Amino acid sequence: MKVLIFIAAMLVLAACSSPSIKANVTAFYTPEVNDTVGKTVVVRAHPEAKESSLEFISYRPKIAQKLRLVGFEVDENVRDPDYIAFVSYGVNGREQKSSTSSSPYFGSLGVGVGVGRGPVFGGIGRSYNTQTWEEYSRFISIDIVEADTARSNNPVRIYEGKVQSVGKCPTLAGVFDQVLDALFEDFPGANGKTTFLTIPWDGSC
Repeated sequence: MKVLIFIAAMLVLAACSSPSIKANVTAFYTPEVNDTVGKTVVVRAHPEAKESSLEFISYRPKIAQKLRLVGFEVDENVRDPDYIAFVSYGVNGREQKSSTSSSPYFGSLGVGVGVGRGPVFGGIGRSYNTQTWEEYSRFISIDIVEADTARSNNPVRIYEGKVQSVGKCPTLAGVFDQVLDALFEDFPGANGKTTFLTIPWDGSC
């Protein structure tokens, strides 16, 4: 019985220690976002200067695949798409964190009384350990607008979604797939609300 309890405890600890990404997703959208089947969309970087960056070129097909899964027809070669998905991403801040833990240390409390009069041991104090680290705020933002209004002063948006994740990984590249998964976890999501998610991660950065 003790062996079974020990194994169960180890499994619980293993599950608790599995790495993951915590993210929050905020979305706003119009009814049109639920009528995207067969509608064409192209994926573009914002700001436009990132369009030719190798980083964005590596992200674009992943974003395109997510859009396909929610009903859009992604075609980068179409001349007159129905929509344009403008994508912003990056690391927009960092914050130093610290944590202090304590543990007792033991030593002799003196000599006991009675037979043998051996030393008595017990807790005689506590030791403290402080760790400091930096956490980074990573984000992905996608605005889907009607293509024929994209260049106007007032583009017509059908969807605005942003996902933020704070963690020790200092670059978005190390957690991009997981952060993007969070954004599309329940697309289009709860309109006008923020949803908090935990996404499995392999721990590499």
